Amino acid sequence: MKAIFLDIDGVIATPTSFRANRELWREPEEYRYDRVSLAYLGQLVARTGAQVVLSSSWRADLDSNDPVLDAIVGNLLRQLEAFGAPVTDVTPSLPGGDRSAEIGAWLEKHPCEAYAIIDDRARFEARPEIAEGHLVLVENSNGIRQPHFSQALSMLE
Repeated sequence: MKAIFLDIDGVIATPTSFRANRELWREPEEYRYDRVSLAYLGQLVARTGAQVVLSSSWRADLDSNDPVLDAIVGNLLRQLEAFGAPVTDVTPSLPGGDRSAEIGAWLEKHPCEAYAIIDDRARFEARPEIAEGHLVLVENSNGIRQPHFSQALSMLE
């Protein structure tokens, strides 16, 4: 199995996409996320067969019982699927755990031959070895671009 651990803010939901949604007065169920990032993510899944595992704090909103949050997250999941990168799982939420501990816990239950972590921040203090050689650090203003795609592709192939 191969996995892509995906953050959302700064990776798929960029400042540019937020600004466009606000300026165009889009309703939550109509929000659009960064199309370039979505396309590169879909290409990664198509070329490597990797599963998308949500490691973002957005995973806490999957079952929010808040109609606005449900619309936003539901729309995000539909767009990921439309671009060929459906979310297949989420990392566990650990009390006091940082992203590396949560990804580490997921990996212990789901051994992977290869994985890439796509994030806009390096939050791997608890288990830095989890990110070493696996972190694709994107600039939150741009999301996933060609250099990030190439870096993740080399990690997954």
